[in-house]
Amino acid sequence: MNDEKENIDWRENFKNELVLYLIRNGERPVTVFKFCEDLGVDESIFYKYYNSFRSVEKEVWLTFYKEVKQALEGDSEYSSYSTHEKYLSFLYTLIEVYKQNRSYVVLRYAEVNRKSFRPWFIDLFREEFAIWTKEILDEGFDSDEIVSRPLISAKYHEALWVQLLYITRVWTNDESEDFQVTDAAIEKSSVLLFELMKSGPVDLLIDFLKFAYQNKAY
Repeated sequence: MNDEKENIDWRENFKNELVLYLIRNGERPVTVFKFCEDLGVDESIFYKYYNSFRSVEKEVWLTFYKEVKQALEGDSEYSSYSTHEKYLSFLYTLIEVYKQNRSYVVLRYAEVNRKSFRPWFIDLFREEFAIWTKEILDEGFDSDEIVSRPLISAKYHEALWVQLLYITRVWTNDESEDFQVTDAAIEKSSVLLFELMKSGPVDLLIDFLKFAYQNKAY
């Protein structure tokens, strides 16, 4: 079968069909050959776009990220938001994207160990998320919304990543009406993180520890 003649976007089609297969069967197809045979397409077409089912799923999650970014960039007020507001908007928009794909997200996330901070299927998402969070954090440094601290501030984006994983897990297990527990988790954890990134008690503690160490005042 010639994909150009059929005028089919096979890259997108393979993603959609694999997700559909997963939520129907709870597991991947036995082989790429069987998967393609059921779709009525030659196996070679699949390998033109992907090298494995895992690579398809990584792109599925990357698509989730792109949908969130597209929605944010389409908001005329987004550019005027503070760093905290931009991050909150990202999380709330991500939940809306998740809602459209709940069966798949719950299925895939069920296999993630609670101690795992880098699930394999979210690799491409994580790379783009890291770039974006560093950008908004730089804006926060420039506006003095958050403070730069030696060694610590370089890890801020990692803290935001851990929070995103936490929020995702809360949402996949959330049985409250309209996911109210998830909303509360987003608000409370985000406020905590951004308060810690502001100038305040943390800086006083760091300053005191530096003083005590330098002066051996004990």
